[in-house]
Amino acid sequence: MPTFSNRTVFGILSVLISYLLLDAVLGGVLPGSPLLRSLFGFVLLTVAPGYLFVMLLGIRGRPPGRILLYSVGLSLFVVVVLSALLNSLLSLFSFARPLSSVSLTVAVLVLVLSMAAVCYVAGSTLRSPLRSLSLSHCDQIAVVVVSLLPMVSILLTVFSTIPRFDQLQLVLLCLLSTVPLVLQQWDRSPALSPYAIWAVSAAVLFQMTLVSGHLWGFDIHFEYATAANILHDGYWDPGASNPSNSLATVTLLAAVYSMVTGLDLVWVYKFVYPVLVSLLPLGVWYVVRSTFEDRSIATLAPFALVFYYGFFKDMPDKQLVAGLFAVFLLIVFLDTELSPTQRWTVGLAFAVALTLSHYGVSLLFTAFLGSALLARYAVQMLPTADVDARLTRPALVGFLGVFWVVWYLFTASGVNFYRVVGVGYELLSTLPFPMAERSGAAYATAGFTSVYWIIYKFLHIVLAGLIGIGMFDALSAVVTDRDGPSSVEYSLFSAGVLAFLGASVVFTFGMGFDRTFQIALFVVAPFAITGARTVISVVSRGAVHLPLTGLRAHIAAVPVDSLFAVFLAVLFLFSSGTVFAVAGEQLPPYNINVDEDAGWPVYSQSEVDATRWLATHTDTNDTIAVYNEWDQIKSRDGLLVSEVVPADKLEPIWLNRTTLNRSGYVYVSHKPMLQLGSDTEYIDARNTPFYRDTLSTAETVYTDRNVTIYYVEA
Repeated sequence: MPTFSNRTVFGILSVLISYLLLDAVLGGVLPGSPLLRSLFGFVLLTVAPGYLFVMLLGIRGRPPGRILLYSVGLSLFVVVVLSALLNSLLSLFSFARPLSSVSLTVAVLVLVLSMAAVCYVAGSTLRSPLRSLSLSHCDQIAVVVVSLLPMVSILLTVFSTIPRFDQLQLVLLCLLSTVPLVLQQWDRSPALSPYAIWAVSAAVLFQMTLVSGHLWGFDIHFEYATAANILHDGYWDPGASNPSNSLATVTLLAAVYSMVTGLDLVWVYKFVYPVLVSLLPLGVWYVVRSTFEDRSIATLAPFALVFYYGFFKDMPDKQLVAGLFAVFLLIVFLDTELSPTQRWTVGLAFAVALTLSHYGVSLLFTAFLGSALLARYAVQMLPTADVDARLTRPALVGFLGVFWVVWYLFTASGVNFYRVVGVGYELLSTLPFPMAERSGAAYATAGFTSVYWIIYKFLHIVLAGLIGIGMFDALSAVVTDRDGPSSVEYSLFSAGVLAFLGASVVFTFGMGFDRTFQIALFVVAPFAITGARTVISVVSRGAVHLPLTGLRAHIAAVPVDSLFAVFLAVLFLFSSGTVFAVAGEQLPPYNINVDEDAGWPVYSQSEVDATRWLATHTDTNDTIAVYNEWDQIKSRDGLLVSEVVPADKLEPIWLNRTTLNRSGYVYVSHKPMLQLGSDTEYIDARNTPFYRDTLSTAETVYTDRNVTIYYVEA
């Protein structure tokens, strides 16, 4: 594999950054813009700073995937911190727009070239991290085929309106489901497994994010609104009382990507963030490789996350971004080849980025690490205990806890801090009868009449059950001092995560069970494979008591890992909606978008344009109303309008309302909100009391296909 002199690297970076800076100054008129600017900007922000940081720390001789994860994680951290410092510094000098495409490009230019100059002066050769790979001709063909998966996914999704392309999507989903089984049988280069994990993850995410020309989901609309304000004002106010203001890696970082790359903010969320989040399952691979001796467990475990609908049910936002940094944090502290300086430098950077991504996930991971620390102290009291201490470090737990409190108490006016306190109070107030609508028990006991839905629910119960069995086996190995499938420390850490998941059966922790299961799978997915092995082993031993000759030998010979790969394939075919689509059944609410309206609302361009008309033709004193029946804005119309009007400023029109209290604008699309109790059927505004008594005689100020805006006199 090639090596590059520092002079070559320095020259390449200089050309790349010079193009970006000149294009930003001239307003995007250089040849190749916007394609080259988008590509160069993405590389500059996503890889370059972190890779140079890794080289300066002397982290070499590591697998290319691990170097990539360290480089991307450090790059995102560096860009966020640099942007925040630039924002504060230029504000002190009364710059009207401290954050702009020019100022940010210059700042990154100075940083990257300075780091490259240090490498240049040091004189050591920058070797390609791919130098350790040795691929046969067959391996190279496999890499090409795997590389086509995300590309084909993009093409089929973008052109999904072409007749029969939806059928090709189903074929692709079937192919994706078979990848774990193929990898399980692959006996050539082991490097194919991590690469295939990333490729499948990216293909799955792109099939969800690219189905429409605009954003869709839930929290993503509020995060977009914050990022759009940063982009518009050229300034980030971390103290503003908007919950998304604290989530710098989701809002500030998105605005920075848009400024430097020239990409529309919508496409930053629709393309850049899926690329970043697709590295999460790859991170799970490296976590499992560091904690489980059996490589096949690392091959299969990430697919338990990827094929679970919680991974792809909506556009990647704060929870998955936080999961990305949480897994990065685990990788660093589990890496035994890092020196203490390297480990703490990179690890604390990821700890900060984790906290800046999501208040809930970062607090939970702090609690998981804290509980594992206490469990380690308890286990070390056993006379035969031998527990390593890679993750369970008091300094790490203390840093995460203190930084979390400081950050969320003093940013966004403390909204997120007090929100978490409120969730805790609500949790305590439900005792001793905590059963809630979105708990695991509520999901498990939901009534289904279709046999497909019953099987779908059963598959998730089996997955959770296998994880529990695998976890029990690992903990029993700790107590009985026998060799377990994973490191003792990781088993203790995972036990805390599984306890949280178990509590989610009756408690919601302010989120649905599907989200808590998603968080848990970041950590406990490998125990599903060990659980399957345990089940077969127990059944095999029990077969001795049956009067059938050779039954135990036949059961013991079952290829458990291949059988689990088949289970994963079936799980994905159900969770993606493929089985339902082929059978002509109603599609699940959170399926891969074979039918773009099967799940979360997908918006037409006319609806998006109407909200932008509101943004330019109204001011902050105007009343703007949308149909919404809940105590917070979460109707289809409300989510879209909240991109341009703060959600707490929107006037909700509940279904039995007839008038507005004061004059204002009313936004109504062809699908304003879901019918109560339905996941697929929308109300018809013309059949509501508000339409009959108010809108039918109101002035129409804007109309387009699928949407109308009225002006109502109080």
